[in-house]
Amino acid sequence: MTLYVSDLDGTLLNNAGKLRPRDADMLNRFIEGGTLFSYCTARGLATAAEVTAGLKLKAPVVLMNGVYIYDPITGEYPVRNMFDSRQRELLRKAVTDSGEAPMIFAFIDGRERVSYLNNSPTLKEHLARRKNDGRRRQVSGYDELFEGDVFYAAFIDPLDRPALDGIFTGENGFRTACYTDTYPPHRTWYEVFPACAGKANSVRKLKELTGADELVCFGDNANDIPMFEAADRCYAVGNAIPALKAAATGIIDTNERCGVPRFIEREIFPVIDCPPADRNAPDAVRFRESVAKALERERTTIGTLNEKTIHNALKCYYCSEADHEARIGDFYADGAGENGIFEIQSGNFTYLAKKLSQMLHISHVTVVYPYEKRTHNYAINEQTGEVMSVTTRTENSFSKLFLELYRLKAFLTNPNLTVRVAFLEIDKKTYFRDSRRIRKKGMKKEKCPTAFLSETVLEKPEDYRVFLPEGLPETFTRAQLQSLCRTTDAGLMLSVLEFVGIAERCGKSGNTILYRIADSR
Repeated sequence: MTLYVSDLDGTLLNNAGKLRPRDADMLNRFIEGGTLFSYCTARGLATAAEVTAGLKLKAPVVLMNGVYIYDPITGEYPVRNMFDSRQRELLRKAVTDSGEAPMIFAFIDGRERVSYLNNSPTLKEHLARRKNDGRRRQVSGYDELFEGDVFYAAFIDPLDRPALDGIFTGENGFRTACYTDTYPPHRTWYEVFPACAGKANSVRKLKELTGADELVCFGDNANDIPMFEAADRCYAVGNAIPALKAAATGIIDTNERCGVPRFIEREIFPVIDCPPADRNAPDAVRFRESVAKALERERTTIGTLNEKTIHNALKCYYCSEADHEARIGDFYADGAGENGIFEIQSGNFTYLAKKLSQMLHISHVTVVYPYEKRTHNYAINEQTGEVMSVTTRTENSFSKLFLELYRLKAFLTNPNLTVRVAFLEIDKKTYFRDSRRIRKKGMKKEKCPTAFLSETVLEKPEDYRVFLPEGLPETFTRAQLQSLCRTTDAGLMLSVLEFVGIAERCGKSGNTILYRIADSR
């Protein structure tokens, strides 16, 4: 089994240091399906747990550049590497002699704490940006600074790096990592930890703990190079530094474009051969035949006409050469044949999630969503059969469609999934008991499709561009999108477009988020 291990900042997290819901949803689906996934970061437990709160991890994680491994299931530390007394004294002497102002990480009374002397403008600036870190412990002197089981020291923009390099050597039992911070103002971090720690040793240990056969790592910065050297395969995100790209097995998409989860998705869901989606105009004659076949089928069974007619007509249209109600694993599919599996779903895509988790591993799946574009409403006197009125309604809102796509968002980038939106003309008949048209529970209603107007095929991110309104500026707010979309819920639309990678956040205007349309790849 393969163990996937990702760095966090600049790799799995976006440029704002956040794990987007899209990434979390995808990774959680992989984890629930049995994929081994973890992370290896320079962060400590508190901040790492905060930024990855949406992940439902089952494997241990590597923290503080490999100083310790934490198991989120048991709450235990399978590995903890601490400085011994000699190393602690060397560290203390280096700090006091140089006048540096590092943060010293230690376990004090069983709790991880970050101790510091508030005597450096650079450190003050850093701490001001991270006010909610509950580990922080301001001290008044060097004795307090080095209390507890010390395991890590972090220097920001060190004053004399060569002097530090002369002390924190491998011969003295130290390992160091020096790299530029991912986030502004891009300070230089110089970090010191026990030589027996480090990302390389820790990911090897993690591979052993999980029983994995293969280790695949992802990173972006210089402190990921040792981890890459320990990996069976290693991939640099597109925004990684040149040195890491040179050490990588390959280059994947950037952290802003969900590079890690999309790569894992392609690996665990290998593309299954399937004929390319037919994007021709709907066949009107064949659809009329499909409706007639569906009506005839229903006349020979018990039940009244309702949504069933639309469902059966689309099943006959899309699955004419397929086996209907085919057993696939634990579920039944509307159709299965040479063109893959077909599911006709008029609403609540949530119910498809468990089906797709199984079916996408073994076949290409096409989900057909009937969109009632034009509806002719007939009010009929049940006693006389008289048509009392006919009204026509044209639906221009995509809110219901985007709600269903949102429910299925964790699967929308899967290479083995196609969503077809079938725009239909519908006759809807409502039978009233008399001419007074009093609405009562249990009134008989019938729906029957009369024409297949058009179809939208959603397979690739660029396919979603069809929903973008004309006149959309280069950068826009949700309110601006809403004004152009009119009846469509712009919030739902943006959630889906962000997920598939068409829309992306590009800044703020005051407290208002700005978006732009991304280049789809």
